[in-house]
Amino acid sequence: RHVKAPKPTIPRCAPKGIIWYGGPIEWFVLRLAITSKDLVPREVTGLIGCDPDDAWEAGKPLLRPNGSIKRIPKFGHWSVELRPKDTDEWDCGEAMMELLRRLPPDLDLWKKLTERYKVDVTFALLMTSTNKGFELSSQVMKFLGDRVVAAGFDIYCEAREGAEPTASPNRRPARRAVRTPRRGGGR
Repeated sequence: RHVKAPKPTIPRCAPKGIIWYGGPIEWFVLRLAITSKDLVPREVTGLIGCDPDDAWEAGKPLLRPNGSIKRIPKFGHWSVELRPKDTDEWDCGEAMMELLRRLPPDLDLWKKLTERYKVDVTFALLMTSTNKGFELSSQVMKFLGDRVVAAGFDIYCEAREGAEPTASPNRRPARRAVRTPRRGGGR
């Protein structure tokens, strides 16, 4: 069994008013999605062996709670996801492994899925301050690579109201390239 590392926190004895940088990036949803124009969700459910958190077929209207048509999708979709309320795992790489462990390990099945459908995982991340980070373990990358599953990262930022974009204080401003004519007059 994997022993979970404690989540890094600001020391209790830290002086008040200090601005802290760095630390783990927050995640708010991790998702494995399978999509295709001809995807039929119940067929994917039968192959994967678990129910999706979200699914639809191309051409079949998606309805709002009041019954009106929200949209008519152009592709089929099947997905499972993990949210922080579903786990006590704070590390997004470890949480992704928790999600992926719910799925069948059979590489032949994944080969069939990725030959027929687009299969990817998405890490939806939240920057609550500057200089947050995370790493994907070789275990996560091997799991995805063995199954030919792409990884995407949606990174959201809680920007301060009225804040201007700035460069890192330790970084010099970029120099502008100046085009100079070649000697000899030719092109």
